[in-house]
Amino acid sequence: MRTIRRGLRTILRNPLRTGLLVAVLAVSIALTLIMITVNEAFGQRLDEIRAEVGTNIDVNPAGSFRGLLGGGEPLSEEEIDQLALLDHVESVQRTLSIPYSGEALESAIDVGELGNRLAGGEGATDNAPNGNAPGGAGPGGQGFSIPVFFTGTDDPIALSTIGAQDAELTSGRSFTDDEAEASVAVLGDDLAEKNGLLVGDTFELEDGSTIEVIGTFTSGTQFGDNAVFMPLNTVQRIFDSEGELTLATVRVDTVENVDAVADAITETLGEDTVDVVTEASRFESISAPVADAEDSSQIALIAALVASATVILFSVGLVARQRVKEIGIFKAIGASNWHVTAQFGIEAAVMSVIAALIGALATFPLAQTVANGLVSDPAAPAGPGGFAGPGQGARFGGAGAQIQGAGGFLGDVDVAVSPEVFLYALGIAIGLAVIASIIPAWYVGRVKPAEVLRYE
Repeated sequence: MRTIRRGLRTILRNPLRTGLLVAVLAVSIALTLIMITVNEAFGQRLDEIRAEVGTNIDVNPAGSFRGLLGGGEPLSEEEIDQLALLDHVESVQRTLSIPYSGEALESAIDVGELGNRLAGGEGATDNAPNGNAPGGAGPGGQGFSIPVFFTGTDDPIALSTIGAQDAELTSGRSFTDDEAEASVAVLGDDLAEKNGLLVGDTFELEDGSTIEVIGTFTSGTQFGDNAVFMPLNTVQRIFDSEGELTLATVRVDTVENVDAVADAITETLGEDTVDVVTEASRFESISAPVADAEDSSQIALIAALVASATVILFSVGLVARQRVKEIGIFKAIGASNWHVTAQFGIEAAVMSVIAALIGALATFPLAQTVANGLVSDPAAPAGPGGFAGPGQGARFGGAGAQIQGAGGFLGDVDVAVSPEVFLYALGIAIGLAVIASIIPAWYVGRVKPAEVLRYE
């Protein structure tokens, strides 16, 4: 107890020196705690992005884009069933997309000059196909219309179509697993408005099927809103495409296994049958700012720890050197090396704890600001023409849920500063106190009372 009291009196004896040392230590410890907190937040955000983006693989018919553009042959249910048996595959989502230009639904998109070019109408280029656009266009664009895309899926939670980004369910609901054979549909807002359809209304297709509208969504784009989502089995039945698919989305258990699973898919189905597209490049582009910021925070964390240790070492070492006479007197009256070193350790521990508490309190308001300064949220990459690339589809999660495109994957890095930061602070303070005892112990061991007091 006497050693503790002497240590405390020494601290209070020179408040200016103590205050300056505590201030410098508090800054270093605060930066250390901020970097620890920010680094954890970056790590959690990378895990979230990896889970949302990095584990999907799109399997398209060879030579096509989602089975809608280009050529190739449809995929079969038997082929896709083989993918579910591959190692590290968690699930396989099956999709069939059909361009429809019948009379039951009027397209929400006007043909315009671009559509006439595609149809071979006035202003068409030599390279444009003449009358071969989806839905059947005659020469000169006679009777041509932009098709409505019917998309069937066996996953009613994750629905995707070209251009459906940052959309949300505006009314009604999505279909459920129990409605796998039901004639129900979710329409884009523009398409529903164009045809005067509301939730609860029905429309009849050419094959005699009566379709009930159970929900509507908005994608923010006319192209994305010109679409119909239905259960996969229903679309296959209506369009006489039993067992056919235009896209399979394979979800892998971890990002590390994506490349291996992609190679296995190509080997299983053959590169002449399917085009396999992974999201590795998309994950890297979206997560790059967070990964860079995480690396920066780690460097800053190490630098702050080194700075804290350096400050306490040099400060206590300088004080010990200035107090050689005091050390000699203590030893001359019978104090052991351990007692004298313990006094310096107690002084360093008290100052470190005070600085750590100040640093911990500073972490709460500053951590989020530091995180915002280290990372920005760039626009996520899009596919050709500004559409979402493969796998960047819509996500329905019930009424009012958002259909999330790639642009929202990075988002903000939210730093949650928990009370655990005080435990970190205490650990750092104890560590600094131990480090600070090294120099005094070395000085104390060298001091010989007779030599120190010889000229007194």
